[in-house]
Amino acid sequence: MTTTYMIAGGGTGGHIFPALAIGQALRDQVPEARIVFVGTRYGMETSLIPDAGEKLLTLPIRGLLGKSMLKKAAMIWRIPASFLLSVIYLLRFRPKVVIGVGGYASAPLLWTAAMLRIPTLIQEQNAFPGLANRMCAKVAQLACLGFEEAGRHLACAGIVTGNPVRRDFCEGKPWSRKRPLLLVLGGSQGARSLNERLPVVLQRVIEPEMQLEVVHQCGRKYVAEVEQAYRDAPFPVRVVSFIEDLSKLMDDVRLVVCRSGASTIAELKLVRVPAVLIPFPAATHDHQTFNAKSLAALGAAELVPENDLDRLESLLQALLGEPERLQKMVTAYPRTRVNSADQVARLALQLQERRPVKDILKEQQAHVS
Repeated sequence: MTTTYMIAGGGTGGHIFPALAIGQALRDQVPEARIVFVGTRYGMETSLIPDAGEKLLTLPIRGLLGKSMLKKAAMIWRIPASFLLSVIYLLRFRPKVVIGVGGYASAPLLWTAAMLRIPTLIQEQNAFPGLANRMCAKVAQLACLGFEEAGRHLACAGIVTGNPVRRDFCEGKPWSRKRPLLLVLGGSQGARSLNERLPVVLQRVIEPEMQLEVVHQCGRKYVAEVEQAYRDAPFPVRVVSFIEDLSKLMDDVRLVVCRSGASTIAELKLVRVPAVLIPFPAATHDHQTFNAKSLAALGAAELVPENDLDRLESLLQALLGEPERLQKMVTAYPRTRVNSADQVARLALQLQERRPVKDILKEQQAHVS
């Protein structure tokens, strides 16, 4: 007999990859588990989740923040329609637990699940929670936190689990290459400022004797222009729209230049690679800066605000010219919770058993102490 669990959320890879990791952990612990993912019709989940061989249901909800009053009025029907569909999905599949990972789709499903008295759990990846999880925390029984400071902004009880990372992150055969890598990551949708600035800067700072190869992940819509920007580069360059198999690169990465989404931070902690973090300035409540500060404070990364990119060239020159400095950044990383997805799954199963949250918290505190 199958046991169903629903995982809701999406939009970007930062929500989707933790969701997939949690789903796999649930399957490991409950072999008969059926995992049903719920997202929107407009996010990256429409490709990433089916590509992972998983079932995806969608809701018509879209974000209203930043939209004109006219567009908000035209889209308002999507909210009640999403709640109605949530009722239909929950009654049809009857999940034992509903888990929200952030993103617009999580709010109607978790609120509806709470009204139907289905156990609910949220997983918050960022140091400052997004709007959807702040809303869901009002009805969720428990929050699994990627960063301890996120708990201060959520209405429900929280446990620091770290962020779930894809199971295959440290598996797989490496790409064929002969040189150490400098990796540029623009996030799952690409980053215009990194795509414009990094090709120019790297061609100034990478010396032939460094024997570096550059892999630049730029987002699908920027591939042609980034390839053009590197056309005269005196070092090997590989420009890609998106990297699903990031684990295959990390063994040979000397330095990463990237945004500071929660999944990126979690993966960096796991592989202990020095990083230059450039937070996305338009992220909700500037949560990427909060994320980046947590790593920079350890000495494992350098934080460069987007309005201070002029110092990027001198910083990269210094880092690439001082191998001992990079090594200090490696050793500054903490020991990470490599079983974060497993821990989230275990907490979900305890909620399934209707264990009181206060007992779960007490047991967790005993383990920590």
